[in-house]
Amino acid sequence: MSKNNKASNYNEKMLTRLRIQFIVLSMAVVIIMQGFIVYTSVRNTYNKMVAKSDHLVSSIYINILDKKPIKADARYFYITFGKDNRPRTINIDNISDISEDEALAIYYEAYETGELDGFYNGYRYCIYEKEKRTIAVFVLRSNMIDDVKKTAVSLIESSCAGIAVMLLILIFTSKLIVMPIAKAHRKQKEFITSASHELKTPITVIRADADILQMDNPDNEWIEDIKKQAENLTAMTNSLVSLARMDERNGHIKRVVFPVSDLAEEAVHSYNALALDSGKHFTYDITPDLTCCGDASSVRQLFTILLDNAFKYSSGKGNIDFKLYSSGSYIVLIVSNDVDNIDKNLTDRMFDRFYRADSTSAKITGYGLGLSIAKAIVSEHNGSIKAKMDGSQRIIIKAQLHIK
Repeated sequence: MSKNNKASNYNEKMLTRLRIQFIVLSMAVVIIMQGFIVYTSVRNTYNKMVAKSDHLVSSIYINILDKKPIKADARYFYITFGKDNRPRTINIDNISDISEDEALAIYYEAYETGELDGFYNGYRYCIYEKEKRTIAVFVLRSNMIDDVKKTAVSLIESSCAGIAVMLLILIFTSKLIVMPIAKAHRKQKEFITSASHELKTPITVIRADADILQMDNPDNEWIEDIKKQAENLTAMTNSLVSLARMDERNGHIKRVVFPVSDLAEEAVHSYNALALDSGKHFTYDITPDLTCCGDASSVRQLFTILLDNAFKYSSGKGNIDFKLYSSGSYIVLIVSNDVDNIDKNLTDRMFDRFYRADSTSAKITGYGLGLSIAKAIVSEHNGSIKAKMDGSQRIIIKAQLHIK
C-alpha cells in the first residue's frame, strides 16, 4: 500500500472516529435533557393529581367530623372505628361497585403497608388516628392515575421520536461539523512530518561540517556546542517522526509474544552505572518470566523513556524505583522518583507534547516529547498511563499494558 493510500485511510478513520465521538456525546446530552424534561413534566402532573386528591380527602374528613353533608365530585368510601378498633361505620353510598366487606378488606390491606396515607389499588387514602376513634377515607383515583400514566407514555414516545430525529440529523451533519477539526489535525500532522524530514538534511550537513571543522580545531568549544545542539535537534526530529508514525498506525502494530521481564532486566541493568555515577539510589523489582503480546522494541523504548525521565528529574541523591508485575490481564509498570517541589496540578499535563515540568533549568535537556511517546506506546498496547504525586517530593508514573 502506498504512503498516499495509508494517509488517506488514516484520515478517513480519524474522521469516522471523530464523527462517532461527536454523535455519542451529542446524543448523551440530548437523552439526558429529554429525560429531565419528561421526568419534570410527569412529576409535576403527578404532584398536581396528588395535591388535588389530598384536598378532596381532607375535605371529606372535615365534613365527617363536623357531621355535615359531603359534597365531593368523586367516588369514595370511608370507615370509622371505635376505641376497640372495630368498624362502627362503613359508608359506601358514593361508590356502588364494592361491598362493605370489600371496602373493609381494602382498608386492612392498605393499613398493613404501614403507611397512613398514599395510593393503594387505585385509591388515594388517608387514615386519621385520633384518641377516641379512627377514620379512614378512600377516594377512587384510578382514572387520574391512568391519565398520568398515559401522559408519561405520550411524553416518552414523543421524546424517543425527537431523539431518533436528532440522531438522523447528527448522522447527516456530523461530517460537516467535525471536518474542520479533522482537517486541522491532518495539517498539523503533515506539518510535523514534513518539518521533521526537511530538518534532517540541514542538520546532517551541520553535523558533517562541524566534524570537518573539529579535525582542524579539536579543542574548540564552539564547535563542540554546535555538535551537541545538532544531536539534540536530531533526537527531536526523530521523536517527532516516531509520534507521526504512531498516529498513522492508529494502534495497528505487529503483535508478537515476547519476554517482557527480560526486556525490563536489560533496561534497568543499563542504568546501574548511571545511578552510581550520579549518586542516586536506584532499586528495581521485576517479576520474572512475564510475557506480553505487542511490539517489543516499543516496550523497550517505553522502559527507557520512563527511566530517562526518572533519572533526569530526580532530585540530588534521590531515590528511583522501578517495578514490573502482572495484575489480571495487564502488565503493570511503576516508575517513581524523588523530585523537588512540583505542583500536583501539573501531573495531568506531563504527557502533552513539548511539555516539560522544569523548562527553565539549563541542566535538564530535552524537548518534552518523551512522555508523549510513552503515552502513544501504551495506547498502542491497549493500556493506560498516569502520573500522580506522592506527597510534595515524590512522583509516581504507572503504566498498564494489555497482556494479549
